[in-house]
Amino acid sequence: MIRTQMNQQIGWLSAILLLTACGNRNEKNSIPAAEPLSVNQVVGIGKVIPQGGVVELAAPASGIVEERYFEAGDKVAVGDLILVLEKNVETLSLQESDAGIATQQLQVESARLALEQERIVLDDLRRRHLDAVELLTVGAVTGEEVRRLQKELDQGTEQLNKVENDFRLQQSRLREMQTARAARENDLSQRSFRAPAGGTLLTLTPRTGEAVTMHQPYGSIAPESPLVVMAEIDELFADRLAVGQRCTIHLPGDSNIAASGRIARLSPDLKRKSLFSDSGSDLEDRRIREIEVSLDEVPQTLFIESKVECRVELN
Repeated sequence: MIRTQMNQQIGWLSAILLLTACGNRNEKNSIPAAEPLSVNQVVGIGKVIPQGGVVELAAPASGIVEERYFEAGDKVAVGDLILVLEKNVETLSLQESDAGIATQQLQVESARLALEQERIVLDDLRRRHLDAVELLTVGAVTGEEVRRLQKELDQGTEQLNKVENDFRLQQSRLREMQTARAARENDLSQRSFRAPAGGTLLTLTPRTGEAVTMHQPYGSIAPESPLVVMAEIDELFADRLAVGQRCTIHLPGDSNIAASGRIARLSPDLKRKSLFSDSGSDLEDRRIREIEVSLDEVPQTLFIESKVECRVELN
């Protein structure tokens, strides 16, 4: 019995020594930890836009399109008439204002003539009153006559003040009507949509007979400016970006270089990944830094709003 127990103890001790030896051998043969890889290039998703961005056209008024003068793809200059809304109501309103102003101008002229007449009458009363005062000193007229002329002079002065007030009132009404006319003329001008900038008309949504809503977009213009690439670089590499770094532009999934250029501008802050996200409900908590890449040459394969990959050579 005692010998059997000793044999069991010797067996357990041998097993422990064997496991310890194997553990030491594994530690000696283990692979050392790899050093971090050095990243010298980063890829961001971007799109091609005119420098300064695309001009979104907002409707200055609501109504039905009466006439359309351009189509998407046409060249437009600043002030070109793009489309016109129905404007019968605004035209009639402006004509009504013109008629009212013409009538009021006659009222102002009539009040001016009445004012001139009252001034002449008052000047005559002043002269007669002064003459009577002088004649009173030599006894040529009575005091009663002087007092009568003084009363007429006071009444004439009061009448002149009334006529002057009427003249100013008629002038004020004329100015109000002219201001109202300017507002109606502006309403009429808002029925004509003009190009705020020169360039290529990218989109023009409403057709003749369709409705547009005030302040809602109805088209867009690409200004006549060089094309650039706006791209988003992950925040992990934000501090390694710098103006002047070389970039290559690739079409999605294509390893061939479509264009090349340099970083011309960096956003001063980190932004949400929103410009190129597939969904507005994307909850990924990542930030990006925007870069603007000026292109050395724009190939025919790149179009405005084209989605591209931008590979940046990091410092």
